[in-house]
Amino acid sequence: MDFSFIEQLLDLPRIKIRRIVQQKAEILIWVYIPDGEHICPECGLVHSRVSETTEMKVRDLSIFGKTCYLIIEKGRLHCPCSFRGYEAIDFVDQYQRQTLRFTEFLFKLCDRMTIMDASELLQVNWKRAHTTDKNVLKHLKETTPLPSMSVIGVDEISFEKYHKYFTIVYDIRNSNGVLFVARDRKEESLTSFFEQLTHEQRQSITVVCMDFWDPYIKSVKQNIPQATIVFDRYHLKKHLNDCIDGLRRSLVCQADKEQKKIIKNKRWVLLKSPANHTKKDRASLLELKEINMPLYEAYLLKEQFDDFFDCTTKQSGIRFIENWFKKIPDQIKQYFQSFYNMLIRYLDGIVSFLVYRYTNAVAEGLNNKIKVLKRMAYGYRSEEYFKLKILRRCGYLKFQNPSLLGH
Repeated sequence: MDFSFIEQLLDLPRIKIRRIVQQKAEILIWVYIPDGEHICPECGLVHSRVSETTEMKVRDLSIFGKTCYLIIEKGRLHCPCSFRGYEAIDFVDQYQRQTLRFTEFLFKLCDRMTIMDASELLQVNWKRAHTTDKNVLKHLKETTPLPSMSVIGVDEISFEKYHKYFTIVYDIRNSNGVLFVARDRKEESLTSFFEQLTHEQRQSITVVCMDFWDPYIKSVKQNIPQATIVFDRYHLKKHLNDCIDGLRRSLVCQADKEQKKIIKNKRWVLLKSPANHTKKDRASLLELKEINMPLYEAYLLKEQFDDFFDCTTKQSGIRFIENWFKKIPDQIKQYFQSFYNMLIRYLDGIVSFLVYRYTNAVAEGLNNKIKVLKRMAYGYRSEEYFKLKILRRCGYLKFQNPSLLGH
């Protein structure tokens, strides 16, 4: 029987069809490599014959809704290069008994749905789908260089309970997303990112945006001293909000029963931006002004601090901070002292925001994506696999399509 047309459809190098058997739910295709085309996997020498043959059953793409298997007749070689073993078959996956095009297709499904859904759709074992996805992700990471970067951000995300964190490095200026993921939020976690960069890549980084975490600051100063550290404005506002909330709690403890009920329910009104206040919120603030002037003054100071972000130079920002702290009444100044001390300690990075205007807003969006990724999988058993999925779904690997047939 002439199988030349089907051989063209298969489109596999050096392959000839011996016979085809169609069953109820499967199609089995026996294939072989003709004499004179047997290749040594070590030196690439072409052999005219083999000493013996064996059969290997591999999964291929389905045909007309039926599962397709190739029964490959592969030969054993005795090569002059001292290799003793079976000939090279380029289109079969190195780690799984499946063709490379089936590996690519399975990976694309795992990329768009859960591992369980992909395995059920293609009727393969869950472990096979998981191993395929992980191996292709490793291949992508090994063959994809880090993109050029000049402004990066550093943040942490909790990936497991009991305070287990990942350090996330991401690209701010470009849309490359996550560049690096490491366990913990220690100095060594961030240093391991800089160690994998070339000297030129380290020198190209001019700005690093982060929160007030000393291990990250130390790592940046040691590894890329030329870069300017910019502290995120939203983390700065969070520390100021903590001061307001600390004052509110203290006043709740000192208030009588009626005042306590009113002050206790004012937390979110005090922390909310005026642009988001409703009519009810504005009425609550007026009520607060009548019964507790110190807390209302603290709220006004919080809102006045927003003018700091309108400063255009470092010098004007420093003057604003000094004048703002002097305005705080003595009776509530102690509650803002820790915030002022933090401003002085990290002053250079705080006022650098006025020049560069970078924030960690991108990181918050990426962190939400990572949390969704974890929920979709109901958690990850392998920490390394989770890192690879983050780089694929939220990082620079998302732009790469695997081309396994050429590697």
